Amino acid sequence: MTATQTPVAASIRPRPKMISYLRLAKARVYHYVYGWALGLLLLRSDGFLSGGTPLAMAFMLVGTLAIQWSASAADDVSGFLNGSDARNYAGRPLVTRVRKPLLTGALTSPEAIGFAVVTWIGGILTISLAAGVLDWRVPLPAMVVAFSVPALAVQYSCGLKLSYRPLGLESTIFFTGVCTVLVPYWFAAGTVSRETLLMSALFGLWLLLVVSYGNASDRAGDAAVSRKTLAVVLPPLAFAVVLHVLVAVNAVLLVLLFTTTRLNAGFIVLSAPAVALQLAQLYYGVYRRQLRKARFLVLISIDLGFLGLATALLTGRPS
Repeated sequence: MTATQTPVAASIRPRPKMISYLRLAKARVYHYVYGWALGLLLLRSDGFLSGGTPLAMAFMLVGTLAIQWSASAADDVSGFLNGSDARNYAGRPLVTRVRKPLLTGALTSPEAIGFAVVTWIGGILTISLAAGVLDWRVPLPAMVVAFSVPALAVQYSCGLKLSYRPLGLESTIFFTGVCTVLVPYWFAAGTVSRETLLMSALFGLWLLLVVSYGNASDRAGDAAVSRKTLAVVLPPLAFAVVLHVLVAVNAVLLVLLFTTTRLNAGFIVLSAPAVALQLAQLYYGVYRRQLRKARFLVLISIDLGFLGLATALLTGRPS
């Protein structure tokens, strides 16, 4: 081991840089694609998926991923520099620590910063290309919201440091999740349907649940660097109440989606597996304190939730 290697870095076999960049981007969290796919399916159901719309939506997908990757990289740079990642990942298995290429030495800070900048610019450009393909017939409010996403997402941990302000982290996650569904539909349709608003809120809530369990497990490290997540600023009992409320709101939104819109009410049963897993999340996360397991179950529930909504849109066209 050389003088500059950390024990963790020395124990990891060298990997191609691309693998390290994908880890920095948290590309394994593919769930943002689901939001874009729901927007696409809503456009299809409402008859807006024609002309140049498919190409515009392809650009929106690239933009969505680029912004997510940029924000993830910026978050890792901030966590590496302030030491919170080192605290949060201390003692964790090697298979977990390799997900932080800055901690292992697989990437340097300049490399990570460069990646964040390039992907952020790529996100801005591809959103602009999507609007251009649609001949710039995109409502001005939709444009403002679309470009607010990269402006806010990259300041999650740096710049304004939104995640270091009370409710800043939760608001940013929810807003960017909502826009993943909302913006593609709004761009192409020029308006917003009730189904779109409710599905957007559901998707934002699902992503917020993922982050909430992650924040609970990172509470000590976040508190040490004054990151004011709800898991840090609230007593454990109050935070547990918040998690129960989020799951309850999810159930309410599902009922509203299938009873107040044109969707076939009978297809609400397709959401039962996702709801069951959310109850399991509460059991393991709140009552058993197995936070990592709860977070994993949230990700699986998003898979099942998306499949349920997609099936409802594909096989039960709104009437």
